[in-house]
Amino acid sequence: MKLPLGLLALCTVLMASAQTTPPASPPPLPPEAHQFDFWIGEWDVTTPDGKPAGASRIESIANGAGLLENWTGYPVPTAGDGKSLNTYNRARKQWQQFWVGSGGGVLELSGGLVDGNMVLAGEHDVRGQHFMEKITWTPNPDGSVRQHWEQSRDGGKTWTDAFDGIYRKKVQG
Repeated sequence: MKLPLGLLALCTVLMASAQTTPPASPPPLPPEAHQFDFWIGEWDVTTPDGKPAGASRIESIANGAGLLENWTGYPVPTAGDGKSLNTYNRARKQWQQFWVGSGGGVLELSGGLVDGNMVLAGEHDVRGQHFMEKITWTPNPDGSVRQHWEQSRDGGKTWTDAFDGIYRKKVQG
């Protein structure tokens, strides 16, 4: 018995699709993808002298492939809110952060772990002025995290503090 050509083609496609394997699962995350996990949590943030600076919720997203920061600055509304998306980029072998603030500010930073600290840096222009940015997150023995943000307006010759905050886990209850 001969099958019509169209029916033969349909049978061939159906048999081939029945024999295909399911799509492969993505490769496991590299260990570097968890280097910033020390920042995950619900935090009250103060200046080094103990004054309230804000609150932040850092959550693991995309099955552990990234971190989402949800920042609320104090005093509200002047300090503003913002969010950052953070991930380890396998192809570039570095961490990347994209930040957007409620005032329209944007930062794109990259870097990685240096002596146990997460150090991310980048450059951008604001209203005609060129800035270099460097933010260092240091996990402390007491479980807190220091975030030290420095800026340079002279190509890295001198640096000034843009923000210095201590993240302490919120007390639940």
